[in-house]
Amino acid sequence: MNTPRRLLRLLLCLPLLAPLLSGCWDDRELNELGITSGSAYDWEDNQWKATYQVINPSSGSSGMGGSGGGSTSSPPFLTFTVKGKTIMEAIERTNLTSTREMFFSHSRITVIGKSLAMHGINQLIDMFLRKQDARETVFVFLSEGDAGNILDQLMQMTKNQGAGIQLMIEQESKLLSYYPGIRLYELAMALSSESRSAVLPEILLTGPQTMDETSEIGVTDLPSRLALGRLGVIKGDTFAGWLSQQQAFGLSFLTDTVDSATIAFASRPSVSDKLDASFILQNSTTTVRPVWAKDHYVIDVDVEGAGVLTELGSVMDLNDRKAIREMEESLEQRVLELMKGSWAEVKSLGADVTGFAVRIHRSDPKRWKQIEQEKSWDRLFQELEIRPHVSLKIERTGLSNKSFKSVQQE
Repeated sequence: MNTPRRLLRLLLCLPLLAPLLSGCWDDRELNELGITSGSAYDWEDNQWKATYQVINPSSGSSGMGGSGGGSTSSPPFLTFTVKGKTIMEAIERTNLTSTREMFFSHSRITVIGKSLAMHGINQLIDMFLRKQDARETVFVFLSEGDAGNILDQLMQMTKNQGAGIQLMIEQESKLLSYYPGIRLYELAMALSSESRSAVLPEILLTGPQTMDETSEIGVTDLPSRLALGRLGVIKGDTFAGWLSQQQAFGLSFLTDTVDSATIAFASRPSVSDKLDASFILQNSTTTVRPVWAKDHYVIDVDVEGAGVLTELGSVMDLNDRKAIREMEESLEQRVLELMKGSWAEVKSLGADVTGFAVRIHRSDPKRWKQIEQEKSWDRLFQELEIRPHVSLKIERTGLSNKSFKSVQQE
């Protein structure tokens, strides 16, 4: 091959290599960025109100880890609140009061105020999915009051509050299973699914005062803390109502999101309905099967699980298999009550947060196509019946076969 032809081929290949050389076109220095660990959004005066929690670089605890050893009195984070006709306009206005450009790629949480949830959250989701440095894996929460106040509250066990709230919901989902932690992309998927509904855990302040000074948290018991409360229901893109903690727990069984949970129950329901025993459910599986019954759907919900007895307050000999079976039946009845209570409230709200529409679509696509054409899902959802069945096993009873109360009476 002669030299001119090689040279021509090399020149033709150069445009193909150009994209590989543009990796640093938007490089920015770290000391030019305001790294956000959380954000909150409200709807106020017909405008977007955005609050951003920014890691304070002058604090000794400015690292992104869950804890830090700050030695200064400077707060570990700062908050900026801005308003705008659009979310991006509000973000850009932050630069009028900050020396650093907001950088969202390390955000852990976002909080939606009820005022915004009642207005509609579609535009907020769109911004998260569209903006280049926005993080769609953030955990999403709902606040009854001003969402920005949540980001002002300092926490004792962690310096990075955004990371602290993320750890709270991850630990809760792992140990209690009351609330299904939901990330932003999961929220978008739920609201765009056949069910058009989703749930968000509520985050709230337990006291009337926001603890926003470092000197205020130098005590062993704070008068106000961050806590998880109820479960907010979103239908379409607006707020539909609340589920209580017990109703949220029942929903976890209906949607197969129980990982591990502690259940209080009556150990001897034939004698007393007092909740005097505890059971740790270590594994649980829920199977949902829709069945068409002439003119409406019936949903068979089968829950199976097993765990350990951890507390017993009645006189009982655990060598007696009949006594164990009586406790298992009491446990099953307790879970049945949780599911029925949750289903009654979900049905009254008219929001399919159970995901039954998705199950019906998968099991009977032909009939679902007809439902979509007739736009009759809301009516059919109100006519739905559930047939819950629960089977729980007590696999271990701990180190003693008798309750301490039995030993005392001997």
